Amino acid sequence: MKRSASIAAMIGLATGAAIGAEFEVRQTGKIFAPARLTVAAGSVVHFANDETFFHHAFVETPQFAADTGDIPPGETRDIVFSRAGIYIINCAIHPQMKMVVEVRE
Repeated sequence: MKRSASIAAMIGLATGAAIGAEFEVRQTGKIFAPARLTVAAGSVVHFANDETFFHHAFVETPQFAADTGDIPPGETRDIVFSRAGIYIINCAIHPQMKMVVEVRE
């Protein structure tokens, strides 16, 4: 009994850690790096602007929408991905900038 309780506790910890995970995406060279990211639902993605000009990250779908607003040079804005799905992230200032975030349950 004690061993199965420990295994259950470890599984719970692993699940909790994945849900609250944090990731970083760099905006540099007018690209998102990495260009694709897979995260668990509930994860936070930090969008860091490494350029000398503004960037902006947003996603808008029927099941999930988020917008960082303008991100000044050297600053970071966050998006919490709360719903499973595959999302295209765009920069509202530089339309050629796109990335994919896959959110899993």
